[in-house]
Amino acid sequence: MENTLTPISPKQSPELREDNSTISLMHYSQLLNFMGPFGLIVPLILWSSKKHEIKDMDAHGKHVLNYQISLLIYTLVFFFLFFISFILTFVLIGFVFMFLLFLIGIPLALLTIIPPILGGSAATRGELYKYPMTIRFIK
Repeated sequence: MENTLTPISPKQSPELREDNSTISLMHYSQLLNFMGPFGLIVPLILWSSKKHEIKDMDAHGKHVLNYQISLLIYTLVFFFLFFISFILTFVLIGFVFMFLLFLIGIPLALLTIIPPILGGSAATRGELYKYPMTIRFIK
């Protein structure tokens, strides 16, 4: 009699463990945006490596990554417009545009700080936090 083992696929895993601390760590790791692209890379690594092991990690990870991709798009558009307005300052038109961008830049910076903290504290309580202004790329 031959003993063959059939591997369990991630979708057939018998039981997912509950680990709110790792989920909240993924939310808090978005604060690494201030150190380069790590605010997107670290949550991506945590989500892809733990989504089949931890209960609700898949849902939280999708929300975090969608938010980070949306924030990246908003930031790229902001810096493109900032560059254009910097060039226009030499024609004196850009000063008004730069002032308006400054007023937009403050809420954008706050969106980089406050929602990840709220998401991490919600994950600690076992709740799913819906990030503001998020475009759903990963469903």
